[in-house]
Amino acid sequence: MGQYPHALRAEGRYQLVALTHSPVYNPADVVGYAVLTTGGERVSDVLSLEQAHARWRELLEQDEPVLVEDERKETRTRPRRRRR
Repeated sequence: MGQYPHALRAEGRYQLVALTHSPVYNPADVVGYAVLTTGGERVSDVLSLEQAHARWRELLEQDEPVLVEDERKETRTRPRRRRR
């Protein structure tokens, strides 16, 4: 029997999901929790909610945000021409 992921939280490249055997989410049918990438690839095994949440936060902290100051800005070698 397959497992269907139902997103509980999503941030950055990862999402915390509840796993059920039904395509329709019902909290009573949850068989476990996991962490997936936004592309749907499973990053963790089936875990308890506390373990999955801890793993999700750990992965988010490992991903360093890209700061605007860190991005290289293209510099012009010639001044811009003005149209008349």
